[in-house]
Amino acid sequence: MSETMKAPGWAAIDAACQRLYARQVPHQYTSKTAYELETASPLPAITVWEGQRPAHWHYVTYGLTELFEKTSHDPNVSGFGFELTMRVPRAEGEDQPPAWPLRTLQSLGRYVLGSRKGFDTGHRADLGGPIAPGMTTELTGLVCVPDPLLGKITGPYGSLLFLQVIGVTPDELAAMERLDHEGVVHMMGEIDFHGLTDLSRGSWLKNPQKAPVVRRYQLGILRD
Repeated sequence: MSETMKAPGWAAIDAACQRLYARQVPHQYTSKTAYELETASPLPAITVWEGQRPAHWHYVTYGLTELFEKTSHDPNVSGFGFELTMRVPRAEGEDQPPAWPLRTLQSLGRYVLGSRKGFDTGHRADLGGPIAPGMTTELTGLVCVPDPLLGKITGPYGSLLFLQVIGVTPDELAAMERLDHEGVVHMMGEIDFHGLTDLSRGSWLKNPQKAPVVRRYQLGILRD
């Protein structure tokens, strides 16, 4: 694409995703109001890839790092140092990704661009409402962990971490209150390696397989 050729940072994100999804053409949603904070879509773009085993949609943002030129003072870090990702289940036969993660990620992007405050590994937040506004779900909080497959890369303008946003329930958020960032990351990875945000799921604390994992981490017992 011509715009990626003119945007080395953009091309670096594309290349990282293509390493994971070789020969796949993503769904791409570009914004007509990039960096305009009073609008609903301040991030220049979000791509969505089709993940397998389990089938899911993988959303990746563009715009929290430097896409076109170096403007920040730190030569070792690109922009805020991260782009956001999210994974949601993909139903059989579903050929278009749901729109709500686009709105959620754009909203988080607006917060970062407006406040100049970044997210980080292990960051947790109570959203005060559903992670998908207007939809019925128990997920009203979020947790940030390194994307399990994209990880961290060094682009033309410095390093960037792909930081995955995972929706959580109020009791799950409360259960993580005393965990340090490392504990949060390990627990989330053990519960669900891919970190899917499934709007239809109930609390892990009511799941006989996952509740013991949460309680073990609350007691400070990490998996070997």
